[in-house]
Amino acid sequence: MVLLIFDNEYVTCELDDSLPVLRHKWKYNVPGEEFKVNLLKILNHYRDLAKTYQSLAWLADTTWLGELDEDVESWLVEEWEELLFASGGVRAHAVVLGKSIYGDYPMEKFKMDSEQKYASFGVRLGVFSSVSDAYDWLRSM
Repeated sequence: MVLLIFDNEYVTCELDDSLPVLRHKWKYNVPGEEFKVNLLKILNHYRDLAKTYQSLAWLADTTWLGELDEDVESWLVEEWEELLFASGGVRAHAVVLGKSIYGDYPMEKFKMDSEQKYASFGVRLGVFSSVSDAYDWLRSM
């Protein structure tokens, strides 16, 4: 069953308790601060839900996200990774990429950097071209 967690002008966040996975879909290119605020909001929901769903995965659909500014790209590497994997406890993270090479590059960079830094935590990251591919990967774990 898919439950709506929240929905605003930038992102929709849902819990699919059948897997379980906390998934969010960006609606379009989001200003830097709104991107950060919404990611932190999703992380807070993840932490709460992980108390009930011990193997909760994270799925980010960035198909419509667009290009991120340099400050956000730096924030992803310098702060977000630590918040998500070390503090947040996320162990399975799937990202669905869009068609823009400018939007996809930061997500690919985030994946490679995170895999190296958090390998000892047992973090698994996957990058996919569709939500169904991401789900197949998450189910196989």
